[in-house]
Amino acid sequence: MTIGLRPILLYPIISSGKNKICMAYKYKVSVITICFNAEKDIQRTIESVVNQTFEDFEYIIIDGKSSDETLAIVERYKSKIQQVISEPDDGIYDAMNKGVRLAKGEWLIFMNAGDCFADYEVLEKVFADEIPENISFIYSDVYMKQKRDRLLCPMNFSKGALIHQSVIYKKNCHKLYGLYIVTHPIIISDYLFFIRFPEENVMKTNTVIAEYEGGGVSSQGGNWNRKQSLCADVVFRRRSFGNMLITYIAKELADLIPVTLKYKLKSILFK
Repeated sequence: MTIGLRPILLYPIISSGKNKICMAYKYKVSVITICFNAEKDIQRTIESVVNQTFEDFEYIIIDGKSSDETLAIVERYKSKIQQVISEPDDGIYDAMNKGVRLAKGEWLIFMNAGDCFADYEVLEKVFADEIPENISFIYSDVYMKQKRDRLLCPMNFSKGALIHQSVIYKKNCHKLYGLYIVTHPIIISDYLFFIRFPEENVMKTNTVIAEYEGGGVSSQGGNWNRKQSLCADVVFRRRSFGNMLITYIAKELADLIPVTLKYKLKSILFK
């Protein structure tokens, strides 16, 4: 099999407007990358997507009108990208909603600039077997990129340990739960969307989906992100108010532990 060579329909750089969500599926998966002035990171992300051995997917890039060399780099791969939009947006979640509206895949995954698939066979391995009909949300553990290697970080849906790079979900769920909330004080719109999924519709795969760059919008919020997530858990009755307080204190204390040791401890606790 020749990697990266597959029939595609190329769309030029266009303006998305406020078009409705497309529900006419042409692909099994839509991979969506959000970027803005990401000339240092975008090529690595694109390479991890276009070299997937799985063939039944489309690739969409939503750029926030970059002023650096991001679009010049994207242009080099135009024959392998189905849609590219470059226009101002109202933040990352507005850009993600544009990608959702345009996607023609049954399943969606966001692999934003700086992040990448764990290897070139991720999608092929995830969809190698038939997905049970009741499953609409697939997630995995994730690698965190470090200077010399990468650290395996355990994810756990029940405990609220999730990042969007390690999640693949059915697009039609946006009709059930709505689009991502676009409001600047809230930096956990992806988490608010994910926790709407009932646990019986969630499946964890042994295939590690992504390598996480870090430094995204959620991590930039410091413990403000943590406070929002824990409060959301209380609102959605995923934990009690008392448990929220205990968990918050425990997480604040855990921040004093070196990252490598912390994730090794998590890998033991989350088994």
